[in-house]
Amino acid sequence: MFTRRFFGYTVSMDKHIHQPNFKSLLETEHNSRQEHISLFIIYFFTASISGFLWEILLFFIKEGHFRNRGFLYGPWLPVYGTGAVLMYLLFSKLEHQPIKAFLSSLLIGTSLELMIGWMLDHFWELRYWDYSGSFLNLHGYICLISALGIGIAGALWICLFSGLLKKFWFHISVKIRHAIINILILLFIWDCAAALIFPNTGRGITFPT
Repeated sequence: MFTRRFFGYTVSMDKHIHQPNFKSLLETEHNSRQEHISLFIIYFFTASISGFLWEILLFFIKEGHFRNRGFLYGPWLPVYGTGAVLMYLLFSKLEHQPIKAFLSSLLIGTSLELMIGWMLDHFWELRYWDYSGSFLNLHGYICLISALGIGIAGALWICLFSGLLKKFWFHISVKIRHAIINILILLFIWDCAAALIFPNTGRGITFPT
């Protein structure tokens, strides 16, 4: 403590005035941003791998053969991962509203499927799915049964699985999380580079355009 006189009055002042630790605040904000990015990345890869497993299971039941589905060679389908991250960003507040989550997922997921299907067809002349023989289809890119499936999967993702994965992910140590993400990203980049030069095609993988 020390004293000073102002206009004839004696005022006591503390020498140690506590200032907010701005460096600590910035570090906390930076770490929080990194954690959110790491969560979105693991959401992307988890959904991409789950979608891959789902599709090869369907084709195995249908044909009795393993088919490496999708544009890439690795065990992932990015359309599922992109949809999962987009739905979480847009509709995570609907966690306790399954009907709204279903309708919102149906709309966004079907729009994404339509856009990606059209782009693959028109820019690369590739079709990785074709609903031409299905009820209420639009040029084979989307159909009613697919839209309903996307809506159900989206509602389950928003209301259940994304929260469970989030809790599990942040129970893992930071070093392990960083290692997992770095490995997945490196493999994915390598796969994308290879697929852009030699796209994964063939019977049961692509359909006639």
